[in-house]
Amino acid sequence: MTGLLAVAHGTLLQGWGSVAAAVSPSPSPSSIEIPPEDQTSPGLLGFLVTFAAAAAVILLAFSMVRHLRVVDRNARRLREAEEAPEGSAPAAGEGPAADGPERPDAPGPTPPRGRA
Repeated sequence: MTGLLAVAHGTLLQGWGSVAAAVSPSPSPSSIEIPPEDQTSPGLLGFLVTFAAAAAVILLAFSMVRHLRVVDRNARRLREAEEAPEGSAPAAGEGPAADGPERPDAPGPTPPRGRA
């Protein structure tokens, strides 16, 4: 198997060698002109695009932190509810009175802002 691989590799190298020999090299030094410095900067459009991308990243980071705080608070409430003994009364600000009415026909708690 390695002999076949070596033959295939050699054939590929020979093929690429003939392609490289057919291409004429560029003259040295090249005749490419370098544009003036005022034409090489990205300009106002490049600045605005970069600024918009940076502002979007910052706003997304603030939103992510806010959502992570909500998730952490909800996880802490669930963990405290699971750790509480079954017969104990809920602490102030917890339980059915804090989350919503006890009657099943009454409307439930209001959803967080920004969600329906």
